[in-house]
Amino acid sequence: MPHLRQSWRLEKRHFLDRSAPPLFWPVHHLFQPLLSLFWPLFPLQRSSFREFRAACPSTLSVAKQPSHALPLFLVALLSSCGGSSTSPSAPPVSTPAPSSASGPTSLNMVLRSQLNLAALGASAGSGNWGYTSPSGRRFALVGTSVGLSVVDVTNPASARLTGTIVGGSSAWREVKTYREYAYVTTEAQTGLDIVDLRDPDRPVKVRTWSETFASAHSLWIDEDTGLLYANGTQSGMHVLDLRADPTNPREVGRFTDFYVHDCYTRGNRLYAAAIRNGFLATLDVTRPDAIREISRFSTGGTFTHNAWLTRDGRYLFTTDERAGSPLEGWDLVANPPSRVSTYIGAPGTIPHNVMIDGDRLVVSHYTEGVHMLDVRDPERPRLMGYYDTYPGSSSGFNGAWGAYIFPGSNLIVVDDINGGLFVVEYTGS
Repeated sequence: MPHLRQSWRLEKRHFLDRSAPPLFWPVHHLFQPLLSLFWPLFPLQRSSFREFRAACPSTLSVAKQPSHALPLFLVALLSSCGGSSTSPSAPPVSTPAPSSASGPTSLNMVLRSQLNLAALGASAGSGNWGYTSPSGRRFALVGTSVGLSVVDVTNPASARLTGTIVGGSSAWREVKTYREYAYVTTEAQTGLDIVDLRDPDRPVKVRTWSETFASAHSLWIDEDTGLLYANGTQSGMHVLDLRADPTNPREVGRFTDFYVHDCYTRGNRLYAAAIRNGFLATLDVTRPDAIREISRFSTGGTFTHNAWLTRDGRYLFTTDERAGSPLEGWDLVANPPSRVSTYIGAPGTIPHNVMIDGDRLVVSHYTEGVHMLDVRDPERPRLMGYYDTYPGSSSGFNGAWGAYIFPGSNLIVVDDINGGLFVVEYTGS
């Protein structure tokens, strides 16, 4: 009875949790430098995380079937040399939606194409972004264990790899764009890769910038001001000015009051996710050389991962990278900000990264894939659709790391740790 299966699945996947306690402390954020050094020595697999999490059962039984994951230690064995290489175009790997005995794997979303890890020449996926060329062509910028893959998704049904920019070997990689350039950070001790996308069919690494830091966990670029914020370095949050010459950034400020894991800016305000301290801080960045804190508040999971403002700037959505901690909506008009809504795809799971396009919120939800919410009323978010990229069990740090929606479109590109690039389209109304 398909309708009963769908009803059960929806109940499992879209549980609104307002009180679930944190179940797991992801120590990788606290000990990243040590992990990067010693990972090659330990044959640790992501399936081990699932076994560990099995000791912390969630409120509902997990119906998703386990699957074998690639060993994390292989990441450290991959090439770590710099430079860029343009790979021959790889044919898209068309993969049907993962099967699940518990019900449908999607709602109002369809898979148009996929490039798996083998097609990307990597052992793991990580952070991602998107790039729209001046001519209107769309490209997925896919972070992987070996570097940055540039994939043409102008025709969503036929994703095509146009180039691979090799970087330092790392399980962590994030990417953002400014004008016709991509900027790539990693936990590898290499620096900031700057990639020229003026000819996206032949992307080229211009240089690796490492004048004031060698690695960063994440980055944010304010395209209005031309400022790049490098987060999670060993020496604070660095602010680089890209306006004069995007290929030759100039450092114009640094913030060291606390560890900033990720950030988001609008105007002269920066919203800093202080993951180690468990709070979201609002900073005044009018003067990048004299950044000052305005206020802070603790998020529900006290492991504040990232944040994004709504269109009108009144509400802020945050994630805490702890099992069972939901996506939270905050009313910033209240003093202190008040939590007005929560959302989680399934009990005990982890919403990872959130972004908002207009009134649509997209969240990469690790083992639950990508979810889209209607946030026209941020106090009552409504599920619009989802696509489950990961067929394994609903626990641990597997599945969708990042998701990017091309502004004003229904096209979403998902970077899945285990499955590579998924090109997904929202089909609802």
